[in-house]
Amino acid sequence: MIYLLIFITASSICLGQAPGVTFKYHYPYKDGIPNSRYKERRETVLNSLSPKSALIAFSADIRNRQNDVDYEYRQNSNLWYLTGMPDEGCALLLVPNGVIIDGKSYREIMFVKPRAVSQEAWTGVRMGIDEVESILGIEKAVDSKLMQEILDSVLVGRDTLFIPNYPTSSVKKPIGGKMMYIETETKNSLHEKFPELYIKSPVPLLAKMREIKDADELRLMQKAIDISAEGHIETMKKAKPGMNEYEIEAIMEYTFKRLGAEDVGYPSIVGSNYNACILHYISNRKQTESNDMILADCGAEYQNYTADITRTFPVTGRYTKEQRIIYNIVLEAQDSGIIACRAGNAFREPHKRAMEVVQKRLMELEIISKPEEARWYFNHGTSHYLGLDVHDAGTSTALKPNSVITVEPGIYIPEGSPCNKKWWNIGVRIEDDILITEQEPINMSAKIPRKAEDIERLMQSKTTP
Repeated sequence: MIYLLIFITASSICLGQAPGVTFKYHYPYKDGIPNSRYKERRETVLNSLSPKSALIAFSADIRNRQNDVDYEYRQNSNLWYLTGMPDEGCALLLVPNGVIIDGKSYREIMFVKPRAVSQEAWTGVRMGIDEVESILGIEKAVDSKLMQEILDSVLVGRDTLFIPNYPTSSVKKPIGGKMMYIETETKNSLHEKFPELYIKSPVPLLAKMREIKDADELRLMQKAIDISAEGHIETMKKAKPGMNEYEIEAIMEYTFKRLGAEDVGYPSIVGSNYNACILHYISNRKQTESNDMILADCGAEYQNYTADITRTFPVTGRYTKEQRIIYNIVLEAQDSGIIACRAGNAFREPHKRAMEVVQKRLMELEIISKPEEARWYFNHGTSHYLGLDVHDAGTSTALKPNSVITVEPGIYIPEGSPCNKKWWNIGVRIEDDILITEQEPINMSAKIPRKAEDIERLMQSKTTP
């Protein structure tokens, strides 16, 4: 921690750099979404707004970890979707009939912090006003200090303000448990100034737009999925009894980073034995034993698009008899769910098909005595949308071509369950990322083995299939 002491001492004297030094800004995503696509999205939103409405999208919060250390920053998905802006402290304002600034009308304005050139040796280089206009192609960028003034002018006579996301959704008081909503405070403040203004959040149009992926989004998603697939394959090849769950997690996430992922799309779940029966187990601290199965639910994030993949494999490379039986039921359920991933089917159809398999097979094994008891052991949905967020925006209506959903049935039988003890502490989930098309569904993560015998073959050969 010496560097922190140096920083505090030095910054108290002079937070600067040598005269004449200027760092050049480099946009980090050269092969990402074209600026023209972001522009099309903003135009779609603008054209959907009435002349007396406006939309403002805020950047994500900076999350402070301690003192002068922040968590790694990740942009709000809605703002990213409309702009490709990677930095904090900004907001996008869309006004269909324009805002007059310096005598010229603009329909899209981004509020941004100006570059602090004298501090960039300490804090790094971020986009300033010039970069937002020249690199992102936003019509007009202005100092974020002007946001309140411009908003006060824009909102006069407006009847609706759309806010896709608030900077902070809620803050829980440490004593009493009462939830204090920033959204409510924002609405109240705006209504005091503009009593007739209707504040609408979320924005259904953005959910509808984000549900359908364009060619560049699918390209970036496939990259994230391919990186994740390599991570899962490498993990299965190298896992062995006696490893701690975090060691297995480390193999997975090292592979993600080595192949270019910026981050994980969500905290990695690596659960062995009874931990596999906890749906969102993320401690990953247990040491594995010889008969354990590992449930690894892990996905890489690439240019803010994430994969979401789960495999359940035996740490020894061989499933026990009972493990194989449960595994094959889940695989059959997943196959039935994937078949149902067809354009026009209800969003819940894959879950319905998967649940029918689980109900039937668990009754045959006398683990349950009636179909509704299957919810004890398959206690979550089968699908969600995937994209900029692991649980991505969407309409949850009929499945549409070029949307991507997960299919992830599972069976979890924790110790103490009302069934034969031989099934206790078996937890299995199999999850793949499925592209809906006009024809057959496409399994975008199909390169990872799914069948029990193929997983065993991979683990025993220690070579990539």
